[in-house]
Amino acid sequence: MILQGRLGVWVAMGVALAGCTSSPPPPPVLADIGARCLAGLDQRSIRYDRMADFTTPEGCGVSQAVRIKQSALAWNRPALMSCSLAATIWEFETRVVQPAAQRHFGQAARKLSHAGSYSCRGEIGGRAERISQHGYGRAIDVTGFELADGTVISVLRDWRGKGEKSAFLLDVAKGACTIFNLVLTPNHNAEHHDHLHLDIGPNKMCGV
Repeated sequence: MILQGRLGVWVAMGVALAGCTSSPPPPPVLADIGARCLAGLDQRSIRYDRMADFTTPEGCGVSQAVRIKQSALAWNRPALMSCSLAATIWEFETRVVQPAAQRHFGQAARKLSHAGSYSCRGEIGGRAERISQHGYGRAIDVTGFELADGTVISVLRDWRGKGEKSAFLLDVAKGACTIFNLVLTPNHNAEHHDHLHLDIGPNKMCGV
């Protein structure tokens, strides 16, 4: 009877210890995260094609890859990027670009022009051996905007001006810093003289 009592205690202790050392619940499945992101694009009426995720021998690649054809604004051309970047650009267009266009010009913006998103390359103006966020589809280079009346605003031509176009671009760049992790402008270095680099990578900088 004593032996059976001791065995019962040991069994109870083992069950308690097993409960204390159980593994935490697994993180959300990446597929579920991707599905939620794509659903968010659908809710925002973003026009896109779902693309196959991929990696390259150089270490580049895009997860949750999408080819965006139109966001809150029309785009000058489609762009391959991660779903999370696409969602962030939509927020930028609606929360930053459109209010700035109304403040400076009293009208809406209708088009965003860019020089590309995904590109497997090293950092420009940084460590060449380190892959740029473009190499993961987490960055876009914005070159300008077009207003509802057809007025064109160019980073190359208007960033260093003194008129309303220059003020608008500066306003947009400052607003981008509240949405993207890293923003680089012509003020940062000569390599960015004609575009705003916007990315959602791990580094944080507001290079306005």
